[in-house]
Amino acid sequence: MQAYRKRAKRGFSLVELLAVVLVLAVLAAVAVPLYISQRKSAAGRACKANIAAIANAASAYALRNGAYPATGAAVWSSKLVGANEGLAKWPACPLGADYTCTTNADGSAEIACPNDGAHAGFGGAAGDWTVDLAKPGADSLP
Repeated sequence: MQAYRKRAKRGFSLVELLAVVLVLAVLAAVAVPLYISQRKSAAGRACKANIAAIANAASAYALRNGAYPATGAAVWSSKLVGANEGLAKWPACPLGADYTCTTNADGSAEIACPNDGAHAGFGGAAGDWTVDLAKPGADSLP
């Protein structure tokens, strides 16, 4: 009997293990939604930066050539990627779609993200992921 009482306890009790699991569950319940929200917000900011880069390259192209490229992302990417316009490669939306690049009949242009609705609420409202470009020369001072 004496030898049995001197033996030290080993391991954790069931209550201690349940307390640890409960603490981890609470931390996960708080951290996971914040993580998902931050990822969506970062995707929205990256998308806006991509659209701004395309708009800058399109403006440089229009200043050199007097007009924007013809409608279509493939046409725009072939004209804007290269040393002259500043795009090393054609950007893509982080949510996985190609940007819509449209040249209007009046000479203006529009760049839009097809995931506009998915980005809404994470860094802006619906419609914030569309950029309208004025006709080249139309925005000059008198």
